[in-house]
Amino acid sequence: MHTKRKHKKYKEDPPDIRSQRFEMLRKKYSLLLAQVMINAELPVVSLINSLEDPKASWVHLFAARRGNTLKNRYKIWKPFERWLETHRSCLFPRDVRDAIDYLQHRVNEGCGKTVPESLGTTLAMLEQLGRVVEGSRISDDPVWKGHIKSWAAELASESAPRKPAEMYTVAMVISLELTVVEINLPSFQRALAWVVLCMVWGALRCDDVQAILPHRSSLSNYGLRLVLGKTKTTGPDKMQKEVAAFVFRTISISGEDWLRAGFEIWESDEYRYRRDYLVMEPTADWKKIRRKFLAPAGLSSEISKLLGMLSVPRRVAHGWELMPHALLLPDGLETFFSGHSPRNFLTSIVVHKIQRAVNRSLVEGREEPYFEDEAIQKLCDTAEAAGANPNRIKKRHTVLSNWSGRNSLGGIYPTLEVFDDDVQDHDESLEAQAALAASVAKICEKDAAAATKVTKYFITISRRSALRRLHLTGCFVKPDRCCEVLFVDEISSDDFDSICQACKRKMLLECGRDDGGETSSTASSSSTASGGGPDEVPS
Repeated sequence: MHTKRKHKKYKEDPPDIRSQRFEMLRKKYSLLLAQVMINAELPVVSLINSLEDPKASWVHLFAARRGNTLKNRYKIWKPFERWLETHRSCLFPRDVRDAIDYLQHRVNEGCGKTVPESLGTTLAMLEQLGRVVEGSRISDDPVWKGHIKSWAAELASESAPRKPAEMYTVAMVISLELTVVEINLPSFQRALAWVVLCMVWGALRCDDVQAILPHRSSLSNYGLRLVLGKTKTTGPDKMQKEVAAFVFRTISISGEDWLRAGFEIWESDEYRYRRDYLVMEPTADWKKIRRKFLAPAGLSSEISKLLGMLSVPRRVAHGWELMPHALLLPDGLETFFSGHSPRNFLTSIVVHKIQRAVNRSLVEGREEPYFEDEAIQKLCDTAEAAGANPNRIKKRHTVLSNWSGRNSLGGIYPTLEVFDDDVQDHDESLEAQAALAASVAKICEKDAAAATKVTKYFITISRRSALRRLHLTGCFVKPDRCCEVLFVDEISSDDFDSICQACKRKMLLECGRDDGGETSSTASSSSTASGGGPDEVPS
C-alpha cells in the first residue's frame, strides 16, 4: 500500500537573519560565560543578581564583544574548569600555581601555539569583568605573564610556519570571466563566478562577502561599489560603521564585460530581495536559489565546487572561449585552494608591482621621484642634539640628486640582469657535492691569497668626472667607500691625474724631502723648481 510522502517545504529566512544569528551566538556564549562566573562565585555575581533583569545584564556585561570572540573564550576556558574540578576540587583557580600547573599539563600533552596566550586573555577578561580585586588578580602576576610568554615562544618555534593561501592562476581568472558571460550555464554558477571575481579584485574573504548589503551595491561607469555592513572590524558598535569595496569598471582579462553581466544577474527579480547578506543557498542543480542564509563555511564549499566545474579557456581569433569537455582543475585539484585564495591573488601581484615601481623610482626617478629630505633632516637633528656634526651626516646620507634631470640615483633600471642559469636546481648527488666542495675550497684559497697580498698604492676613480687620484696604502681615504678603486704596486705618471695631498707629504718624507711646513704655493714652487711637476711621484 502506497503512502503519500510529504515534501518538506523549506522556510525562508527573515531579511535580517545574519544579524539575528550573530546576536543569538553572542547571547548564548554570554550566558555560558556568566555561568562560569556564577560557579566561581566572583564578586560581580551579587551585583548582577541585585538588578531588575539579571539575564539581560549578563549579556550587557560583555559589552560589544563578538559572538565568535566569546565562543573562543568559552571553549578555551571549559577544559581548564574541568581540570580544576578533577585535580583541585574547585571551579576557578585559587592562585597562580593552579593556572601554571594546568598550562604545564597542556604543554606536555602538545597543545597549539596559541593556547597559552588565549588562556591568559580569557583569565584576564573573567577577572576584570568579575570585579576581582586588582591585587588578587592572577592575570596581573609577573610569574604568570612570564610563563605565558615563555611557553608561547617555545610552541611557536616548534610549530610549522603559517602557510598562506594558494594563489589562483590567470587561467582560472579568465575561466571565471567566461563563466559569468556564458548564458547556457546555470544562473547560480554564473552568479557565484561573479562573486569570486569580486573577491579576487576586491581582496575579500568569504566572511566579508556575506557582509555585503545587496540593496546598497551599485554599478556605474566608474566601477562597482560594494558596501560591507557588520564585519569583524566594522558595524554599528564599532568606530568604523561600514566600509566599501570597489572594482574598476574596465577590469577584464578576457575582454568580456563580466562585471555588468554578473551584476545584471544579481539585480534580477529572483536574486534581488531584501536581506543583510549577499550569497544565498542554491538548489541541487544550481538553476535556482533558496532564500536562506549561506554561512561563510558553506560559501567556501560552494566556491570549491565551482572551481571543480571550471573549463579550460582557449584563445580564438576574436578573444577567448571555454572548452566544455576539458576541466581546468581535474582529479580534485580544486581542494588545493581555500576560501582565502581569491584574496591572496591581487595583493601578491600588487606587492611585486610596487616593489618594481619603487626600485625604478629610486634608480631613474620615474614615475614619481622620491624625496627623502624630511627623513635626512630628522636624522641630522638627532645628530646635532647628540653633539655630532649634522652637515657630515647629511653629506654621507644624501645619495639622491638631480644631476640626471630627476631626483634619483642616476642609474638605468633594471640595475641587474638575471639569466636562466643564474639559479640552478640543487643536485644532491655525491658527484655534485664533491664538485661543490672543491669549488668552495678553490674560492677560499683565492680569497686568502688576495687578503695576504697588500699593494703599495691604490687609485680612486671619481664617479662623475672620472678623475684618477693616487693614494698610499693606509691613507685616511678608505678604498671600500669609493666607487671604483685600482690597487697597484708600480705606477707611472700616465696612471693617475693627481695625488692625495696627505699621501704626497708622506712620499716626500720617504724620499728625504721635507716641505718644512711651507704653504701650498711655496711647496708647489719648490717642486716646480726642482724640475718635477706638482703631481709627479717623488722618486
